[in-house]
Amino acid sequence: MKKSTQSIYMAILALLIILPVVAYAIIGKYLDSSTADKENRVMTEMPTLTNTQISEFPTLFDAYVNDNLPYKNYLVTLNSMIDYHIFNTSSSDDVIVGDNGWLFYIGHENNDEDPLADYAGTNLYSQEELELIAANMIAARDFLASQGKEFVITMIPNKSRVYSEYMPDMCGPVNEECRLNQVYQYLSENTDLTIVSPYSDILKYKEAHPETQLYFKYDTHWNNFGAYVAAQSIARVWGFEMPDLDTVEHVYANSDTYDLARMINMGDYLKEQAPVATAYSGHMAKVEILADGMSFTGTVESGIADERKLFIIGDSFSALLFPYLACHFNSSKSDMYYNYNYTSLEEYDPDVVVFECVERYLNNMLHFSIENGVVY
Repeated sequence: MKKSTQSIYMAILALLIILPVVAYAIIGKYLDSSTADKENRVMTEMPTLTNTQISEFPTLFDAYVNDNLPYKNYLVTLNSMIDYHIFNTSSSDDVIVGDNGWLFYIGHENNDEDPLADYAGTNLYSQEELELIAANMIAARDFLASQGKEFVITMIPNKSRVYSEYMPDMCGPVNEECRLNQVYQYLSENTDLTIVSPYSDILKYKEAHPETQLYFKYDTHWNNFGAYVAAQSIARVWGFEMPDLDTVEHVYANSDTYDLARMINMGDYLKEQAPVATAYSGHMAKVEILADGMSFTGTVESGIADERKLFIIGDSFSALLFPYLACHFNSSKSDMYYNYNYTSLEEYDPDVVVFECVERYLNNMLHFSIENGVVY
């Protein structure tokens, strides 16, 4: 009986090992195996001894197996769901889970950003760094002014600063003595630069309308309403008044920009309805996204908006901001930092240049020039 039982156990074990392999051979082509799309990288190809050094073969083969493991996406997603729903933790070192399932970015994907240090106010700039930021911004303003162009700076708060109430308890309270306020105060008090920080307007609207979300729950960016409130603040520089957000026509729609959800392998499952303003100006801009996805153009086809040309240099937050500023000008263009070059600006020949920077990228101001862009 004992030997028979062992045989049964061995048969069951063999089936558990063999059946998934056989099943995958039959249905694998119908399953989601798009690792490259989900992780935004090229999958590792099967190495061969004819084109691979023996010393490198084990590492490359291991990477190939990891990329092509049967049911990988489903297993990874299952693990992420358990982490998120049961343990309230994240499967990514770059993302933390806050209260009510809110996701926050804490990684270091670009240069020396540090969102947690921004939140805690432990990375304040030195006097020398503040002076360098001021010098860079003044140099940009003066260079453009010599060509008859206007220069406006705007700085956007991190999501964790605006929605600090959802941050995990281990992060402590948000510190208002931070780089965002430090740079704004220094430039305001020590230069005559035109600088807009919509942080206070965003907080004011959030407090008056707690039911209206201004940043995505599962993404690091603001949503259309957050961008709209910021645009109201910036537009006042040129004397443009935008309708109160409460009176603006809008719809709710799903978005595919939930970057934090994707980073924890739950992009297909964590969804939310986001507000999109549909009518907010008597001269709406027709916005086109260029092929690289990092540049935008805006045109008020009726030609009844401001005749000056607008050019925005910014990060990914500028994407949703752009339509709300573009509606004020007959012609507008936007380039993200890492796609910007002076030739593009020179050829477009704008009258107004806006430099937009989110809080976690403020170090870009230490390395920016109109002629060279952001150079580290």
